[in-house]
Amino acid sequence: MFTCELNPASRVTLYDQLYEALRIQILQGGLPAGTRLPSKRELAAHLSVSTATVEAAYGRLTDEGYCESRPRSGMYVCAQLPDDAPPAQRGAAPIRWDFSTGTADAGQFPYAAWARLMREVLSEQNTSLLRSGDPQGDEALRVQIAGMLRRMRGIEAKAENIVLGAGTEVLTAALVALIGRERLFAVEDPGYSRIRRVLVTCGARISPTPLSGGAIDVRALYLSGAGAACVTPSHQFPTGHEMDIDRRAALLRWARETGAYILEDDYDSEFRFFGRGVPALAAMDGAEQVVYMNTFSRTLAPGLRLSFMLLPDALVPAYRKMHASCSVSGFEQETLRKFIAGGHLERHIARMRVIYRGRLQAMEKAAAPLGTFAYHGTGLHALLDVGGHMPAGELIPRAAQEGVRLSRLCDHSVMSPGQQAERVVLLGFAGMDEAAIAEGMAQLQRAWR
Repeated sequence: MFTCELNPASRVTLYDQLYEALRIQILQGGLPAGTRLPSKRELAAHLSVSTATVEAAYGRLTDEGYCESRPRSGMYVCAQLPDDAPPAQRGAAPIRWDFSTGTADAGQFPYAAWARLMREVLSEQNTSLLRSGDPQGDEALRVQIAGMLRRMRGIEAKAENIVLGAGTEVLTAALVALIGRERLFAVEDPGYSRIRRVLVTCGARISPTPLSGGAIDVRALYLSGAGAACVTPSHQFPTGHEMDIDRRAALLRWARETGAYILEDDYDSEFRFFGRGVPALAAMDGAEQVVYMNTFSRTLAPGLRLSFMLLPDALVPAYRKMHASCSVSGFEQETLRKFIAGGHLERHIARMRVIYRGRLQAMEKAAAPLGTFAYHGTGLHALLDVGGHMPAGELIPRAAQEGVRLSRLCDHSVMSPGQQAERVVLLGFAGMDEAAIAEGMAQLQRAWR
């Protein structure tokens, strides 16, 4: 049975401590590929923590590609680790400063409001929440999400076109089956390794497609013969660029002319700190070929695993034929409905914008001695072009030895990204406060001196 020491008094949450302990064991070979992990109940009882803590840790490991859940079998260590997983280092210090992307500050989660609303849901004893429900998710919640999209992203969304799912990966897999895995799926390169992994797992063929001006190269799309394109136009991952209006129009024109679909992942567009944003692809004319996706993982917490997609009219009937139930529990859906309807979500986002803006400013100041800092106005990570003469291949191992986790821009590429990308690191700033960010950057200075 896997075991580790968890400290309830630590500022780091128990689920983050457990996640990190499991992740280190996987990287160091203590939990080899194919190992079956204990069930949530077994591990919770063994470590004297709640099953929710184990579930959150397992959920993050699954999200990041370290583990996979096999139906009616359990949780297993993946045969292939994620592209951006840093190599395990002998003598590496425990991770104290985590600049990885994809995190949110769990300590800022609105526990009081969420717990009160969940108690309300349970006290109502609504037996309909125990049934499988609508395959697209509760209609009342979809109405709330449609209103939120109109207010925050300018998208004239209809509730009947929205589909809820337990994570973006679940929805992406459903979409592949819906539009056909025989299509060639273009993916940004560099781009999001997890979406590549989901597509390949679903049996789809992928075409890594280069960027042009910080956005997917539309000319390359025409040449590739792709039938779908997965893009992050509001905050390209990992470069951070925003796709301009002309490139968006060209991308939509390609989809109309070829009959292709665009998967628009709008994953952290809520956190804009500078300038005015460009409209979402789904809000522009001619967006009938766009499937809009977003998640509450960044705005609330990764462990909630609540995501949604907005389907074009033509795909909704086929989706309903293919699915009999929603992958999100009725209790979570009703709690989220009340949370949005009561204005809690938008107030929380506004509050987090202030907090994250302060962290971004602290990071920019602390990073100045290390190299050239770059941030493009939106999202929860920045780039640092590292100065100095240290070999590029030693940047991440040296950082790990000092207890700092981060990745390089080149780690997110399939094709050769060029030598310059080897010296550019990604700095996520959502998971630590200003003091920890300053400490972590000072530690990087010591590691790279």
